Amino acid sequence: MTLAGDRDRKISVNDEMVDRSRRALAEVLKETALRCGGQVREEDGLLLVAANHPCPVLVNSVLRMGAMESEEVLRRAQAFFGGLGRGWETWIRDGVDADLEMAARGQGMAVAPDLVGMVAATAPDLPEPRPGVEVRRVTDLQGLQEFRMVAADGLREEAPGLSDLIHAVFSEPRVLLAPDTAGFVVRYWGQPASTAMMMLKEDVAWIGWVATRPYSRRLGLGLLATSAATRAGFDLGAKFASLEATEMGMPVYLRLGYREIVRYRNYWPSGFVRY
Repeated sequence: MTLAGDRDRKISVNDEMVDRSRRALAEVLKETALRCGGQVREEDGLLLVAANHPCPVLVNSVLRMGAMESEEVLRRAQAFFGGLGRGWETWIRDGVDADLEMAARGQGMAVAPDLVGMVAATAPDLPEPRPGVEVRRVTDLQGLQEFRMVAADGLREEAPGLSDLIHAVFSEPRVLLAPDTAGFVVRYWGQPASTAMMMLKEDVAWIGWVATRPYSRRLGLGLLATSAATRAGFDLGAKFASLEATEMGMPVYLRLGYREIVRYRNYWPSGFVRY
C-alpha cells in the first residue's frame, strides 16, 4: 500500500530534481557560451546565450527561468539574437510553458525534435568493454581534437550546421579542459569513435555531447562513454546526474539507470529543420 504522504514526498523530490536539473542546464549553457567566446545576457528571469557560431541549437538558446510573459520573452530574444544576425532555440517544457509554445507558433517558429529530461540518482557500473575498445578521458589538446572530430561527425545529421557549431565551440580548450568538466573519447581498434561530456553545476552532473560515429554504432560505445562521464560527475560530488535525451537515445540511458522527469518541445527558427 502506498500512503498519501509517500506520494507527496516522491512528487516533491521529483519537482526538486526537475528544478535543479533545469538550473544546471542553464549554468552549463552559460558557461559553455562564455568559455567559447560567446555572449550571455540574464535579465528578469530570462537567460539568453549565444555561442561563437550562429547555428541555432543548444548554445544559442533562450530559457525562461522566471514568469516573464511569453510575448516579452520572444521580443527580447529577437532583440538579442537579431542584433547578432542569427536565430535561436527556445526551450519549452511540455505541459508547463503552453503560453510560450503558442507564442512561438504564432511567430512561425518550427518545432524541434522532442527532448526528454532524464536523471540518475547513482553512478552506473562501467560496462565491460568488448575487445578493441578503450575509454580515454580528455586531458590534452590531442584528446580535445579527437572529441571535437567525433562529436561533429556523430551529430552531423541532427541539424544543419550543428557539426560546424561543435567545431567552433570545442576549438576553445577551456570548454572541455576545466576542473568541473570531464570529456571522454571511446576508441575502437585505435580509432576515436564515441564521446560524452560532463559538467558539474548546481551539484548536478550534466551529461551532453554524447555522439558516436555512424560506422561505429550499435557496439555499445555510446553507453560506455555516457557511463564514464556520469561516473566522473559522481566522483566530483554530484547529487545526481541529468541529461536531455532524444527518443532514439533513451534506451541507452535507461540501461544506465536514468529515468524521465520532464519533456521539452523546443522551437527553432522558421525554416530550420532537422535533416
